[in-house]
Amino acid sequence: MGAAAPTAPSDDGGRVVQAAGRFRELVVGRPWRRRRRALLAGAALTVLLLVAALTTVIFLPALQLREVTVAGTGYLQQEEIQDVAAPRLGDSVLLLPTGALAEQVEQIPGVESAEVERVWPDGARISVTEAAPVAVLTRTDGTTAVIDAHGEELPAAAGEGQSLTPLAVESGAEDPESAATAMSEVLATVPSPLRGAITQVTASSASDVTLELALEDGGAKTVVWGDAHDAELKAEVVQALLGRPGDVIDVSSPVAPVTR
Repeated sequence: MGAAAPTAPSDDGGRVVQAAGRFRELVVGRPWRRRRRALLAGAALTVLLLVAALTTVIFLPALQLREVTVAGTGYLQQEEIQDVAAPRLGDSVLLLPTGALAEQVEQIPGVESAEVERVWPDGARISVTEAAPVAVLTRTDGTTAVIDAHGEELPAAAGEGQSLTPLAVESGAEDPESAATAMSEVLATVPSPLRGAITQVTASSASDVTLELALEDGGAKTVVWGDAHDAELKAEVVQALLGRPGDVIDVSSPVAPVTR
């Protein structure tokens, strides 16, 4: 080691550090600072390499969407569902927005729910659950529509080969749409034993739904159901009163039923 730099006494008896030694401490980097800079540079390089690799993978031709298959359809056309994903053809399968596509498919009349999944390396599969048709609605203008339990209109093909309950909006109805919705809601909430006896449903408003029943003995009953509330209680009262005299059972107020 070299000899220590000489110091000169100050006027007040202290010691003065040579300027050359002080300057050397300022300009010479400390080892831990050099190591930190090296680590930061290495980390930045690693990130850049990862980004470059990911970008390369995303745009690989082998991962471009080329085929979209559809499962679960019965009365729906597969082409209509495939059309939703058509604008994505050629995009990377990695970037396929499966959730957003499923929501778009669910907007198609007749689709109850949908799921979209990637099929590696270059495909996608759309699985749908179709809405079940429950009735055929006759509107006041004479047109008909197949509807589901929510009152939503389905493609006409949904009713092919099905035994559907006829619903009719009575002429003069002030709010035909509400009447139609109420009928479908009532039909959906009526318990199975009673639903099987329904031959027709009519309404002129959301609060005066009427059911026509065919009895096992060949007879018939008219049930004034009212609105869609208290379905289970109303069904229990109707079943209890089916054997009573009269052609009409009014359960619009199920706690105070009326037969006539």
